[in-house]
Amino acid sequence: MLSIPAMSISGSHEWALPPSKSHMIRWIALVAQSQRKCSLRFKGKPGRDVYSMANCLEKMGVIIKRKEQEWIIEPPESGLISPSSVMDCGNSGTAARILTAIAATMDKTIQIDGDESLRRRTSELAITLRNMGVEVSSDSLPVTVSGSMNGSGIVNVSNSSQPLSALIIASPSLDNDIEIKIQGDAVSRGYSDMTIEIAEQCGFKSKINSTMRLQSWNVEPPKIVNIPPELSLFPMAILLELLHEGLNLQTELATYDPLILLALDKIDRSNGNDVNLRDASDLVTPAAIWMALTNGGRITGIAHARGKESDRIRRTLELLYAFGMSGEETEDGLIVTGGQKPIKPEKTIETHLDHRLAMSAMILASKVGGDIENAEICEVTHPGFIKQLVGLYQP
Repeated sequence: MLSIPAMSISGSHEWALPPSKSHMIRWIALVAQSQRKCSLRFKGKPGRDVYSMANCLEKMGVIIKRKEQEWIIEPPESGLISPSSVMDCGNSGTAARILTAIAATMDKTIQIDGDESLRRRTSELAITLRNMGVEVSSDSLPVTVSGSMNGSGIVNVSNSSQPLSALIIASPSLDNDIEIKIQGDAVSRGYSDMTIEIAEQCGFKSKINSTMRLQSWNVEPPKIVNIPPELSLFPMAILLELLHEGLNLQTELATYDPLILLALDKIDRSNGNDVNLRDASDLVTPAAIWMALTNGGRITGIAHARGKESDRIRRTLELLYAFGMSGEETEDGLIVTGGQKPIKPEKTIETHLDHRLAMSAMILASKVGGDIENAEICEVTHPGFIKQLVGLYQP
């Protein structure tokens, strides 16, 4: 348990964001299937989710040289090998889905697992793979994958973009051409767009269509890739400025996901109105706090956020209530009134092993104090977050 004191924070400070885990995980996975090494350069320290992906691929023969602000990825000369032990994805759903799809190209029996939080999450990727002749033991971790994809399958994109991204990223290792039919009202489209953009830089030629034919292709990554900062964590700096009058945080704002940038603008201008976060459900917890502290509003389009690291709709409301604030759950989101102020929680805040809940809770506690359970889960995305937050305090 971490005790955060009520802090008096003001003045101008730098607020560093970690490198984007979504970019790093995708780049590592694609380079691992290539025939040339690639240098990933970044500022800050990658989160534990990135390390989880790297550790798993090292079990498959990839060499990763980790330097302070550069990782050099060296793929195995003869291609990925079947790991001799269970691949532990930690808290990373993205790593788990991509590795499951890659495992489904190898015609081997491969075991994949994760932490308690990741085990609670299900994925429709398993259904898609079974339709293409792959034996997948469960819809959630731990899972055993046997066989190799063939034929066609349906990908439902209405709950997550991860299955589609996973299949595209695993496609270089396909033994057989596959056809995927995309169904549903797509969510989190920025992440699937990111997958296509990164794959295209490596030679991928296809686009996202209602029906896609995927076949094996040669991954030709650039020699050097610059990883941008984690855009989805930018709202944490905004919350700190809203809570602490006179605080000015200087943060590098990445611009690689226009859908998240649009969502940030909508939240800022909500003024009591609806804000659709269909493509930015990772923002739901800081967005709800942001709106509660300002003019309120209704968050819509995030029914799929119930399947994140936690049920983010319910747990966000739980967090608001704990700090003496309020909101209302709806079928696809929540409603918060504006002009609210946090008070010190009477009980320890449970983060449910959800890194975004943990960071949001610590930020609220920085104003009024509070005890946070499993606060260290924030390390999966933002290593050093706690030190950086406490470092703003000047008694």
